[in-house]
Amino acid sequence: SPRSVKVQHVASASKVESYSFSGQIYEKNEIDLAFKVGGPLLKLLVDEGDYIEKGQLIAVVDPRDYQVRLESAKAQYIQAKSEYERYKEVYDRKKLPINTLDKMQASYLAAKSNYDAAKNALDDTQLKAPFSGYIYKRPVSNFDNIAANQTIVTAIDVSRLEVRFNIAGSLLKSVQHADSIDCDFSIDGFHNVSAKLLSINQKASSTDQYEVRVQLQSQSPYLKPGMTAKIRVTDHLESAQPMTVPVGAVFYKANQPRVWTVDQRNMKVKSTPVKLGSLRENGQIEVLNGISDKEPVVIAGVHSLVENQEVKILNL
Repeated sequence: SPRSVKVQHVASASKVESYSFSGQIYEKNEIDLAFKVGGPLLKLLVDEGDYIEKGQLIAVVDPRDYQVRLESAKAQYIQAKSEYERYKEVYDRKKLPINTLDKMQASYLAAKSNYDAAKNALDDTQLKAPFSGYIYKRPVSNFDNIAANQTIVTAIDVSRLEVRFNIAGSLLKSVQHADSIDCDFSIDGFHNVSAKLLSINQKASSTDQYEVRVQLQSQSPYLKPGMTAKIRVTDHLESAQPMTVPVGAVFYKANQPRVWTVDQRNMKVKSTPVKLGSLRENGQIEVLNGISDKEPVVIAGVHSLVENQEVKILNL
């Protein structure tokens, strides 16, 4: 009948390192929106805190002057085009020198360029949202006289939230290879929110800190940019210490240290050569190689077993 044996499922020791940092929630993007043209602000259709859709009209500069310029540029363009086409017909009949045609072509192209610029300027009297998000700031009011490139509103994109925090250079490796990053917020129900590493700044700040950006894996309307966060970074260092077995599990055969391992498919033992390390104070001895992680090793009665003997595990 199978011999009953006690085994130990040998596992490599792992060291868990955990670090905590303080950080803050940031939006995906923040941008100052401005007109490319200036003039009286005819319509300002949003206020701070308003939600905007991509392509939504935000503000309008009085377009009257730009409409007049467009009509004038259009007339000049039509005239220049017509003259160029007439001169081109004459040139094709070989009754006009090429330099004269070149001058007419240059005039035509200049008029076309002015016409296109006037159309663009008229289009630029309307300011539209480049993405969906929220109005963060609105430093101007209706009917203000606006200059080109003057900020009309500041919009934020919150389609993705991220948390930023600073770390010392000595922790770069641990954070970069972390097994998990979790964030806690002061709002009830928002603890252990999982995050994914986005980037680590490649240059330290004036305080010798490196900025880290992590993306929150879950979104919520209750989490807002500017909120503080506590970030917890966990790093499992596998095989930080060698595997160990009780000294009584080791026996020698031809001067080679061995242990009995159990093949759980047929429940038979096999003598496995091992390389031993240092002896521990708790009656354990290090096994540097020879056995696999989580492999069952017989820890008692090793001298009464023989190769391929069928066994029954007492403490599976």
